Amino acid sequence: MADSHPNPSQWWYHRRLMAYASLLGLYVILVQTLLGTVTPELVPLAQTLCWVFSANLLYYYGGNAVEALKDKQ
Repeated sequence: MADSHPNPSQWWYHRRLMAYASLLGLYVILVQTLLGTVTPELVPLAQTLCWVFSANLLYYYGGNAVEALKDKQ
């Protein structure tokens, strides 16, 4: 059973959930920033979280572009 292929629908479901959670995290940080509740001490943490959430979105939405470029070479 270890050599069987993973279930594609389950794989994409989890990747989609990860992308939605990242979008939610970015929106929460944006709202907190606009409301002024992000103190100067928390700015580096907010910036780091924005980078992490953005990387998750690039992983989800950018996968097809990477595969397309790989096939062209």
